[in-house]
Amino acid sequence: MLRIVTHIERLLLVHDCVIVPKFGGFVLQAVPAVQHMEEHTFCPLRKEIGFNMTLQHNDGLLPESYMQMYAVSYRQAGLMLEEDVEDMKSTLQQYGKLSLGVLGSFSIGEEGQMIFHPGETDLFSVGSYGLPVFHFPALAPIEVEREEVALLTSKKARKDTLYIPISRKLLRTAAASAAAVALFLLVSTPVKDVNQEAYTASFVPTGMVVQKPVLSEVVLPGSIAAETNMKQEPSEEVMACEVKKAEPAPVSEKKAPQSKPVVAQPKKMYHIVIASFPSESQADEFIAGVDRNECKHVSKVVRDGKYRIYADKFDNREAAESYMRTLRSNPKYKDAWLFISR
Repeated sequence: MLRIVTHIERLLLVHDCVIVPKFGGFVLQAVPAVQHMEEHTFCPLRKEIGFNMTLQHNDGLLPESYMQMYAVSYRQAGLMLEEDVEDMKSTLQQYGKLSLGVLGSFSIGEEGQMIFHPGETDLFSVGSYGLPVFHFPALAPIEVEREEVALLTSKKARKDTLYIPISRKLLRTAAASAAAVALFLLVSTPVKDVNQEAYTASFVPTGMVVQKPVLSEVVLPGSIAAETNMKQEPSEEVMACEVKKAEPAPVSEKKAPQSKPVVAQPKKMYHIVIASFPSESQADEFIAGVDRNECKHVSKVVRDGKYRIYADKFDNREAAESYMRTLRSNPKYKDAWLFISR
C-alpha cells in the first residue's frame, strides 16, 4: 500500500490530477494568497488536495510511473497497480479507515460512503516556496503616535484659520458694477465722426481742459444741408456691420461616441473522453484500434501535456450528456467522461 502512495506523491508534484483506476482521482486546487485584516494574519499562495470519486478511468500516469521505477512492462505495471488498489480497498473495508501519509486519509461514513480527509501539508505548494501562514500584529506605540500627530495637526489648523467678514451688500454692489462694465464694453455704437475734444471733456475735469481758439469759417448753405442728411441717415455699410454682429454664432454639433466593437467569446466544446495517454504515440495506437462503427468521430485533444481520446464532441451540453449515457451502455466505454474546453 505504501508503494502506490509514493507514486501518487511524485506525480502530484508535476501534475494537478492523478487518477487511481477503479478508486478515484486526487486533484490539486490552487488557493490564492489571503490577508485577514482583523486577525493580522497572512496566508501565502498554496494548493489544497481534494478527492473526486467519479474519476475511475485509467489515465496512464500511474502505470507509466511503475514502469519507470521498477523497469517492467506496461502489462506487468498494470497488474502491480491493480494489486495495490485491491489492497487499499480491503484495508478500508476491514478497518473502516485508510491512511495515505501526507495525502490524507479515508473513512467509511454512516451510510457506507467513502469520506476523504485531506492532509495538512505544504509539499505541493511549489509556487509559494514553502512560505507558512504567519501573524504580524500592528505595533501599539505607532498607533498611539499617529493619534497624537493627528490631534496636534487639527489644533494647529484651527489656530491658523483666519475669518474675514464680508458684507453681502458689498458683494452685490461689486457684481452689479462688473456686469455694467462688461455690458458697456460689449455694446458698440456706430459712430462716423468722433469729436476728440468732446470725448476728452467727458472724463477730464473742466478746470484742466485748455480751450483752443475757434477759427471762423465761411460755410455755404448747401454744405450744411448735405452734412445734416449724412448725420441723420446712417450709411448702408454701418447697417450691414450691425446686422452681421447681431447674427448668433453657429453651434457645433457634438458627435455621438462610437460604440466599441464587441469581441465574440469562443464557444464551449464538450468532448466525450474514453481514454487518456501521456504520449502521442500511445494515443495514435489506441485510436487505430477503436471500432469506427461504435465511435464514428473518434479523435484526440491535447491539454496540459495529456492526449485525451474522445468518441465525439458537441457544442451543446445536453446533447453531449445524452450521447455519453448511450456510449456508457457499451462495456468497453463504461468509464467515458465529459471534458469541457474552449
